[in-house]
Amino acid sequence: MAAKGAERRKYGRIQLIDNHPATVDNVTVRVVEISVTGARLSHEQRFPRAATNILRINWHGQTIRLQCEAVRSMLLRPGEYQSGVRFVNTGDESDRLLRELIAEHVTRALNEQIANARGVPPLGGYTYQVGKGDRYRKCEFVDGIWKKSETRLPMQPPNGFTVSAEIDPGHVQMLCQTWLACDEEGRRLTQILAQLSIDKREGVPTRKYSP
Repeated sequence: MAAKGAERRKYGRIQLIDNHPATVDNVTVRVVEISVTGARLSHEQRFPRAATNILRINWHGQTIRLQCEAVRSMLLRPGEYQSGVRFVNTGDESDRLLRELIAEHVTRALNEQIANARGVPPLGGYTYQVGKGDRYRKCEFVDGIWKKSETRLPMQPPNGFTVSAEIDPGHVQMLCQTWLACDEEGRRLTQILAQLSIDKREGVPTRKYSP
């Protein structure tokens, strides 16, 4: 179980390109990595002792509020701590904003990779939609061709990606082209972008945020 959890974190986390202002209960932090389930933070002060804390991230004039609990914290050097937090409560609006923040950073990183790839359009026109049901589309690149099939399992395949069945076919094709044009890290990011379309009930906290 621990190995599976570590693999999920490795798969879903991204490094932020921009340093968005953020705090944990009024302690200034820098978000080093983030996913839909947790984050790695750098900070100079200890967090207040509490069962749960509130991570606030300012992004494009909006505030993402995420109730979280620290799962580990260490002093790297005098005056610099690094902590891993797990999100335990997210409201619908903050969940949506968090996914949009991740999608923005993933899209920018992928566009840098495919900038010189002939015939591959930038992902600026890609928009994800969170599916409402339990139907997914698995896209696997096997023997030089894409094999697409309907599935009720949201897991990401080794050679391809899985998205909500509600994603526009044109956007699915865009992800296919991007996946082929990228290196291993780019393909992982493509999977993250695909995963954002999957219903948040799949492994993501859904309890309501309470201030």
